[in-house]
Amino acid sequence: MVYKKITKSGGITLPRQVRRESGLQPGVPVEVISGKDGVLITRHVPACFNCGSVDSVKEILGIEICMDCAKEIWRCFHDD
Repeated sequence: MVYKKITKSGGITLPRQVRRESGLQPGVPVEVISGKDGVLITRHVPACFNCGSVDSVKEILGIEICMDCAKEIWRCFHDD
């Protein structure tokens, strides 16, 4: 168990051992979820905003979308 203090600006540094064990390396996006029992920090898994799929997801214009949904949108604009 490691105890850390929250900085005046509201930040907290995750200990090296915790980062290594959880695979949270620099640059890895995370989700911060608050609840009545505390805070949960998990690795962010990109998911399609439309169907919820986690397969072949890319972020485009700030929106996470899977290849299948992107193809469907493409078809809507090019269906002649």
